[in-house]
Amino acid sequence: MQNTCYSTMLEYVDKSSKVVHYDHSIPMRKILADVEAFAGFLADNGIARGDVVTLYLPTCPQSVVAFYACSKLGVVANIVHPLTPVEMLKQNLEQVGSKMLLFYDVLVQNENLLPQNQILVRCSIADYVTLRKPLYRAYSWATSKRTKALCYHKATESTTKTQHTGCQTDVVCTMHSGGTSGKAKIVQLSNQAFNSVALSCIQWEKVQAKHGDLCLVTLPVFHAFGLCIGIHAPLLCGHGLALLPKFKAKSVVHYIKKYPIAMWGIVPIMAKKVLKHKGFDGKHLAKLKYVWCGGDFLEESLVENFDHVLQKNHSSARVLRGYGLTECCSVCAVNSPEHYQKNSCGKAIPNCTLQIWDEDGNVLPPNTVGEVAILSAGVMTGYIGTTSSLVDKNGTTWLLSGDYGYINEQGFLFVVDRKKRSFKIAAVNVFPSEIENCVESLPCIDQACAVPYRSNDKPFIKLYVTLNKGVDEQIACQQCIDICRQKLLPYSVPSKVEVIATMPTTPLGKKDFRLLEKANLK
Repeated sequence: MQNTCYSTMLEYVDKSSKVVHYDHSIPMRKILADVEAFAGFLADNGIARGDVVTLYLPTCPQSVVAFYACSKLGVVANIVHPLTPVEMLKQNLEQVGSKMLLFYDVLVQNENLLPQNQILVRCSIADYVTLRKPLYRAYSWATSKRTKALCYHKATESTTKTQHTGCQTDVVCTMHSGGTSGKAKIVQLSNQAFNSVALSCIQWEKVQAKHGDLCLVTLPVFHAFGLCIGIHAPLLCGHGLALLPKFKAKSVVHYIKKYPIAMWGIVPIMAKKVLKHKGFDGKHLAKLKYVWCGGDFLEESLVENFDHVLQKNHSSARVLRGYGLTECCSVCAVNSPEHYQKNSCGKAIPNCTLQIWDEDGNVLPPNTVGEVAILSAGVMTGYIGTTSSLVDKNGTTWLLSGDYGYINEQGFLFVVDRKKRSFKIAAVNVFPSEIENCVESLPCIDQACAVPYRSNDKPFIKLYVTLNKGVDEQIACQQCIDICRQKLLPYSVPSKVEVIATMPTTPLGKKDFRLLEKANLK
């Protein structure tokens, strides 16, 4: 049984490369040996094909090792945000039928609260460092209440030899998603989905790696974009990995200066923060060859500013905007150096077909807004408990994305907004992201978020904004109204603009519009 993420990774990985974690270089051969050892540990503890192991971990070597070990054995890696409250974690474990839980010691303050019906495996920064090992161990001991009824990750190095029992159709991982309808769901993704998307992106972008090149991983492993494009795809094209468990612009600059970073996957908020860091602009950027950006709406002005900094430092990279969602393993369309159009999300990647449908499932002509429908080997197996959003049409299974967009005559995809975010004023569709992108083009505005509200039973729009330094609030608010009047339909012009200190974000770094909607109702 082959064609798993594990077997595909073994076929393409550069065994002489490395994984960098907290400035400690780990040989790739060590990581591969640990995958084999952890697979043996799973087998020793009765974990077999179809069972579920939960990774309650940040982006770290242990999460990489566990993912590929699970893939080898046909075990499902249930990947959960490591800051998920314990009570929510328990609900998740019950829902997926988990048997083992890997957690990070510095992120769990009281290990006694962890569910006791799991085989508990404590992971630590100290597992993969040498020089500062005592310091990391002391810190974790000082910041948490510990229990003895568990295993240490370093003690999982079993010598048991395991067979490759997984296959391409096995569910290799489950991940949380907002769902295409807005309700949180657990997505099931197969080995085939991961391999198809990773290999298609490599083919589409014509990625080449020279020996020693690294991919900077700042996206979380519990994010499909982070796991598939940040980790799996780079390994399949011969890159090593530089893992950052928590995004900080200062750390990004440090890693790009110190290591041969050639590839980097980001979301828009990361791009904004590094551009503002004084150390980002410099000759060290010449090493960057590929910068992929997705996960949220990306304004063209940000792309232009980022590209300008790259080009003036002689980097061959440019920001390549893409589109996807967890349900299609993070990417179904992306720009490439050969196929690029401003403001677009690019064309469909190989082995993927995109169409725009109306409410009845009819395919709409070019430049007509409708729902984005996806036919791809990267589409999910389904949600836990349901296959909603998957539609059978003429014997093929399509994913309805829940996003409004259109495809032009050249085949480039333009996403207008989330279907669940749009609302109507005077029977006209209003798209919040259209308002936000318009306002964020102003030099005075850092971020914007448009939400609906009602007054005297009539719908209106309120715009929340954060400002750049040294900007007058009253003038900025008026400029927001003025530019919307100039560039948008009257229905899309906000009736209120409020300045806030910081823009609330979800755990994945996206604007938390739901939180602002709730605040606006009070």
